[in-house]
Amino acid sequence: MEPELSAQMEDYLEAIENLCRDDGVARVRDIARRIEVSTASVVGAIRTLKEKGLADQEPYGYVRLTEAGGRAAASVVHRHEVLQGFLEDVLGLDPEAASEDACRIEHAVSPETLGRLGAMAEFLLGDAHGDLDWPGEFRKFFVSRKRRKKA
Repeated sequence: MEPELSAQMEDYLEAIENLCRDDGVARVRDIARRIEVSTASVVGAIRTLKEKGLADQEPYGYVRLTEAGGRAAASVVHRHEVLQGFLEDVLGLDPEAASEDACRIEHAVSPETLGRLGAMAEFLLGDAHGDLDWPGEFRKFFVSRKRRKKA
């Protein structure tokens, strides 16, 4: 059973996972820069993650996720990707806004809701509808709805 994690700890896991994937390593200063916190905050968070068995770090060295930390981080990254994909591809948000909103939502969404959002995106973006462009039709509807509300 994975330990309960706060939204903040999930953000640290996600940052470490993404840095290791993108750069091959995660350094304290890079984690701090990625999630816009102080290096002192990162050091404290790493201490907590180490206590929970989710991360390892050699003194003043690279931060690595343990096997359990990797599983927890993969879960957070998956939630983020599903949510960002839905917000961007279905609702038409720009990538930056979709990513920021996904980061906020990913900590609170239930597995059931996440699964249904992912399925809805797959359904709307898949081939089951022939030539109907659901996301495009939604965007047109949304723009015309905004215009009607302003009038």
